[in-house]
Amino acid sequence: MPWDDRFEALLRAALPYLSPDEPLPPDAELVDLGIDSMAAVELLSTVEQTYDVRFPDDSLHRETFRTAGTLWAVLSRLFSQEPTP
Repeated sequence: MPWDDRFEALLRAALPYLSPDEPLPPDAELVDLGIDSMAAVELLSTVEQTYDVRFPDDSLHRETFRTAGTLWAVLSRLFSQEPTP
């Protein structure tokens, strides 16, 4: 698993078509697992609060939320950025 347990739990909560015992591969299409635009907005808010980050406007598009892997990649990049004053 390329991400931490918190991310997995947050993501699973937003994916109604993913059963609890089913693995979540990084390339699974989130739309196919039941995420819709409202769930994506809620997930974004929850991820920002949980990880104390802010997604920049230029990362708020469909591709960011295409797969678990793409979302984690954007979040990981936010971790590596220096805080701004």
